[in-house]
Amino acid sequence: MPRTKLSPGGAISTIGTVRNFMSLIREMSFDEEREQAERMPHLLVITPSDEIGRRIGDLLTGDSGSPAVSVWTLDAATRNTDAYDVVVVNDPTSNKSFRQVRDKAGFDAARVLDLSLGPIEDGPWVQLFRQRIAAAVPDTAPALGRWFPAFRSAATKAVIEETARVNAQFAVVANVPSVIPVIGSLVSAGADFFVLTKNQVMMVFKLAAINGRDLNDQWGIIREMLPVVGAGFLWRTLAREATSFLPFMAGTIPKVAIAYTGTAAAGHAADFYYRFEKKPDREQLKEFYAQASESLKRQPIPIGHDKGATATSDQTRTPVETSSESAGAPG
Repeated sequence: MPRTKLSPGGAISTIGTVRNFMSLIREMSFDEEREQAERMPHLLVITPSDEIGRRIGDLLTGDSGSPAVSVWTLDAATRNTDAYDVVVVNDPTSNKSFRQVRDKAGFDAARVLDLSLGPIEDGPWVQLFRQRIAAAVPDTAPALGRWFPAFRSAATKAVIEETARVNAQFAVVANVPSVIPVIGSLVSAGADFFVLTKNQVMMVFKLAAINGRDLNDQWGIIREMLPVVGAGFLWRTLAREATSFLPFMAGTIPKVAIAYTGTAAAGHAADFYYRFEKKPDREQLKEFYAQASESLKRQPIPIGHDKGATATSDQTRTPVETSSESAGAPG
């Protein structure tokens, strides 16, 4: 595992951090993510009629008659759906069929979604339901965005929020060893750098997949994105290491804010680059951090180990705002 190098005075060596970062990239495997993103996702729609099912499939994928969409009528609700990445059940009169499909899916029930609409017409519900789908199956989100441009916005949102949430949750867990004097803090710092940065890099790769980049050229993707998010990787590491040496309750809250907002802002910067083919400027980066700070306040992320507090509490506002303001440095 790459270890963060500290100078005798406690400051992080930038050269050491970059070396660790490049070492981490060499150790990572993108094969599974690439294979999953390049495989066409399969969507099953279970409805009262084939016509309604096809209409739903066309609206969600933005692709008329896509081979990725299969349609069953409600009398087939008890059949096995394991071959499908997403299952949408539409029965305006009852949720019985939805319950049957969900119960049969067992541990994989998150991919089964209830669409209880009457007449199926185009409207705001379509994009909202795409977001529900992508959030329910974040591992499939890159493939949905790659194969169906209509899903790109929803898939991007799901990938960024899922990665930021995972990193924030890890920031809490990684801080637990810091209760052990000196050695515990060093262990926490090393684990923090490795896991959070790995997740951030993988997030950028998924966003590249969503935007149709050549996934066989993984080094090209990294080189392309370093000017966009590279500075963010470094300043977040500096900030995290500084808080690693605080007592548990003093250090956990700002580390959660840094992990979440830093990851989300890097994701938004990458998304901006892929959509507009240019780096975001300083003001745009500040806006990305402000958006991430607001999003963090709505997340059910624990920030303490003894009171059950979450990131929606007022306790996080000051550190979140502080980390947002500090984030203007990259670029």
